[in-house]
Amino acid sequence: MSEIIIKNISIGDELLIGQVINTNAAWLGEQLSGAGFQLDSALTIGDSEKAILDAFNACMDADLVLVTGGLGPTADDITKPTVCKFFDTELEFCQAAYDNIVSIFNRRGFQMSERNRGQAMLPKSCQYIPNTYGTAPCMWLEKNGIVFAFMPGVPYEMKGIFNDELLPRIKERFHAVPYEKRVIMTTGIGESFLADKIKGWEDHLPDFLSLAYLPQYGMVRLRLSGKHENADFLRKTLDSEVEKLKALISEYIFAMQDQPIERTVFDLLINKGMTFASAESCTGGNIAHAITLIPGSSEVFKGTAVTYATPMKTKVLGVPSETIEKHGVVSQEVVEGMATGVCNLMEADFGVATTGIAGPSGGTEENPVGTVWIGVASAKGVVSKRFNFGKERENVINRATIMAFEMLREEILAHTENAVS
Repeated sequence: MSEIIIKNISIGDELLIGQVINTNAAWLGEQLSGAGFQLDSALTIGDSEKAILDAFNACMDADLVLVTGGLGPTADDITKPTVCKFFDTELEFCQAAYDNIVSIFNRRGFQMSERNRGQAMLPKSCQYIPNTYGTAPCMWLEKNGIVFAFMPGVPYEMKGIFNDELLPRIKERFHAVPYEKRVIMTTGIGESFLADKIKGWEDHLPDFLSLAYLPQYGMVRLRLSGKHENADFLRKTLDSEVEKLKALISEYIFAMQDQPIERTVFDLLINKGMTFASAESCTGGNIAHAITLIPGSSEVFKGTAVTYATPMKTKVLGVPSETIEKHGVVSQEVVEGMATGVCNLMEADFGVATTGIAGPSGGTEENPVGTVWIGVASAKGVVSKRFNFGKERENVINRATIMAFEMLREEILAHTENAVS
């Protein structure tokens, strides 16, 4: 049985001019793949009748078309009239849709307007699907055997309707092929070097599996995925291939699931009953921000000292001013002093420190823009490394943050392994 073709159309001028980021398409793709379907293409268009009609006609080779946006109460929401033109129907009052709108307004204590009543006018040939998350309707229409499902563009509403109403209908209507994936998180090796290292393994993957390289700041995420009618065989094959991969690149893997490196560090510290603190200059508190996004981080994170101004490195962390004058603020000696200082100051098991030049100005011949020193201190001493993360400021900050967590992870493992031995 062949796989169905699913396409997505996102409607809204705000998406095209960058005022709103279109996250709906990515989310729908993820949900569909997890359910055993595949999103074949995603198209973003503006709020015009021509653009909408052209998009609908371009999807007439699909089995299912998921449309988001353009269903609000304002004049620029023209999707429903255009739907009527494409499906050769007309708008009519839908009592169920109206009752839903009234219920939502009453629940929220708001006054309804005539514009909102207009949202209950739906294409006569559509199947109305309740939206308990908002007033915009969800509609299901068919043409030449092709299903068009219309959802509001507001992500909160779209996600709720899709999970509650649409996905069960899609599963009932269409055949899904079992799909599974494994995600391996790596750091400390570039994408091209990683690809060279695992080429032999990748070349011999079964044809129903595929490998994707997903690089981002300072790391590469590998996604091994596949589809097979025999779900048990698919699962066992994936697990077997992952074990082969681990044997090739074990030193670069920091997680065997899709999670940021700070989550891995958090889990390690929780399991070992240990803590850390950060002393940040060029990262400006980004390490602290990343770890405190994790619920329960107070169990492992003592706090941070953002000693951005040079005198604060001495006043707060105790780095001797003579050391700074002799070696410069961006140096091994200073970052090690910062790491040791914050470790002692906050009575943590580990202290992590960063100092560098995030740019775009301030670089020298000795320390060009992008130079960052990272140090990790503990009761057993301090380790430090020098990096250059390029010239783009945000990239420097994010890559330094990731590498700081990676160095911390390595030190946690080294300390615990030594303790065992």
